[in-house]
Amino acid sequence: MIHTTMVNTKIISGYKSVMRLAREHPEWLPVVESALEEAKATKGVDFAGAWVLNKAKEKGIRWFPNLRILVTFGVLQKEGTSRGGRRAYYSMPDPTGVEQALIELRTK
Repeated sequence: MIHTTMVNTKIISGYKSVMRLAREHPEWLPVVESALEEAKATKGVDFAGAWVLNKAKEKGIRWFPNLRILVTFGVLQKEGTSRGGRRAYYSMPDPTGVEQALIELRTK
């Protein structure tokens, strides 16, 4: 029973995070989509922010400074850095909730 509650809280969290981001910074939704694609491709393993930028470039986004706003909103979690602090790694705690919110936003 406790495990189910934790899972439900996590799903609501990812969903709510994206919905809030959509209201306050809708221009970041394509970046969220790119991050979700990377999270799915790495199957729960940490991924580099630069990889998300590469995916976003495929959608026509030329550049964004970093993924800090997605961490602030709770969409991503920063896991650490490497290469002398030049590359940041992230995870997506709730890809299911994030995906659910993106699907719902597309149908509006």
